[in-house]
Amino acid sequence: MLIGAGYDAYCVQGYATLETCTLDETQELCPLLRKPPETQVSKEEVKKKYRIKPLPDMQSKFELQQEAKKAAAIEASQKDKERDKKEAGKPKCEPLHGLRVHAWVLVLSGKREVPETFFINPFTGNRHNTTDKRFLGIESVWNHRNYWVNMQDCRHGCKDLIFDLGDAVHWEIMLSESNPLQLLPEEEEELFDSDTEREKRMSFDVPPSWVAPIRIPPRQFETRYCQGKKVTLYNKAKLKKWAPYLNGNGLVQRLTIYAGPDYTDVVEVREWFENREDILVRREVNKQTQLTTDYFSKGHSFCLKAHTYTLLEPKTGHTMEFYNEARVDGLQKRVETASEMTEYFMGRDDFLYLRHVDFGKQGDETQRIDMNSKPIRQIKECFHRNPEKPADEDVAECIFLITEEYIHLTYHLKDKYITASKKLFHKLPERASKEHEVFMTPDTCITYQAGSFEKGKSLFHLYNLLKDLTAKEKRVKEQVRQSEAEVLTILKIRQTEEADIKLSVSIYNRDRNEERRRHHEAMESTVKDELLGQKKQDLDYLAPFLIQNGCRDKLNQKQALCVRDDCLTDFKHHLTYKINLIQARLEKAVEELQKRHLWFQENKNQLNTKEKNDYLSSCSESMFHINVLEQRLNREKQMAPQKYLALEDKLCMDPRIAEHLGYI
Repeated sequence: MLIGAGYDAYCVQGYATLETCTLDETQELCPLLRKPPETQVSKEEVKKKYRIKPLPDMQSKFELQQEAKKAAAIEASQKDKERDKKEAGKPKCEPLHGLRVHAWVLVLSGKREVPETFFINPFTGNRHNTTDKRFLGIESVWNHRNYWVNMQDCRHGCKDLIFDLGDAVHWEIMLSESNPLQLLPEEEEELFDSDTEREKRMSFDVPPSWVAPIRIPPRQFETRYCQGKKVTLYNKAKLKKWAPYLNGNGLVQRLTIYAGPDYTDVVEVREWFENREDILVRREVNKQTQLTTDYFSKGHSFCLKAHTYTLLEPKTGHTMEFYNEARVDGLQKRVETASEMTEYFMGRDDFLYLRHVDFGKQGDETQRIDMNSKPIRQIKECFHRNPEKPADEDVAECIFLITEEYIHLTYHLKDKYITASKKLFHKLPERASKEHEVFMTPDTCITYQAGSFEKGKSLFHLYNLLKDLTAKEKRVKEQVRQSEAEVLTILKIRQTEEADIKLSVSIYNRDRNEERRRHHEAMESTVKDELLGQKKQDLDYLAPFLIQNGCRDKLNQKQALCVRDDCLTDFKHHLTYKINLIQARLEKAVEELQKRHLWFQENKNQLNTKEKNDYLSSCSESMFHINVLEQRLNREKQMAPQKYLALEDKLCMDPRIAEHLGYI
């Protein structure tokens, strides 16, 4: 029980409560409550003054406020959802309702058994009735012949529209000279309209344009931009474009990338080229690392694809990529530094894919053909797996240690093995091989055979292997020297090309290719002379008939009539002979087909599948040949009268005959 009366409080534990104790007992229990004898305190006053206070409320008011806010938010969201559900069924007011223009297909009734007019939506391909509420109105209708403007009221949609395009009250036709109806089926049009009438009906007059035709000379068309160049600014970048042949180096586009938006600190420059004889198409320059990468199109003399460098000088570090499919050795990439050279290959028959060469210092005393070349310390070659060989006989890595006179072989891993077989050969000096016939000893080759405890290969086998490896080492060293020489040659060619840049001109560009232009003009003049001479030497179609009738320079009326009649008669005989010839070939083809058909009917039960197929293919070819002959025969019969009339008109217009026939 905790009691206090303005003094220090103490904790007292007892079994009696304040209600069952007298004042004297209370004073005895708690000396703090002792008062002078003259002061008397009632029980009610003691209860009021010394009653137990209730425990304080330890719940946070802030948390209660937050919970109240969450409950209010949830209640508001529920009210919004209920309001949205109620408004979902109501149509929303669209500001562009009725202002959008849409095109669809109108199919009119009456043609090809179409019972009623309907619409087709081109976006979905669905069919819709003309009373569909989604179609608000029609402005115009057109086809490949004419254009009609709708003059009807579309305030109630398309349900009340009349689709009779021949009604001039409801539809205004634009091309008045055309047939306003044009609703006859195509078959009826072909029956009632000839070609001339159809052309006249389809033709119409259009007012000439008041704008002169645009004519741009080829030179101005090539400029592409104002004064042949254009500059576009971007965020931290600037793009410049030029017309072809405007710059002497073939530059047509340059993208400059900056570190900041003030266009001062250059980070990278990318350039694009066209029409260069060295086939350079793109160049990237990194201003921070000073690395330059040139990209070439196909057709370079060394199949060069890309070249990365800092300077076009030897021993400064170069990375060259090649079109490996165009090279015999399959070289894809070559990386060269002052002390190393790495070559990557692809698609080789010997499965070689990498060759790494370590060079020594220039002062090292090693045997080398060229004193200016770097000495070779080590050559490493890596090979892909050859599935035709066992794994422990297929070399994966071959290292030629030139200075230490060692050759190290590492074979491919066998299945379920974690170590590979290896061989280490120690080459003896060449003088030892000359003094002794057999120089191979067990100590010359150290062999590790993975997964085999049997005795290794014989010395004779190892001797032959070492002999082949020694010969291969010489070949590889020669190939390395050739690679070095190729790098020097490429650098020299690139220096020459950059010093004197030349642009190529197409043979079809006569404006820029002066030589080609002169050659073309000479050819044109030669062709003109030949055409003039040929016109003079053309055969006279009346010459045989003039000779036949004994005519020379000038004809009289009788001779003119005889020449005309003879010419027409001969041409008529020629047309008849041609028709008869085609007719005979057609009859012969039909007769052969009938004979083949009779033979098949008699022997079809004895024929196998192949013979039946041959018969069907031959019949198909014969039918195709017969159809072609029939078409040619019909065409000749139709064209023969027209050809005869054309020749007759030509004879009437010939000045040698026309003056006697009264046409001139």
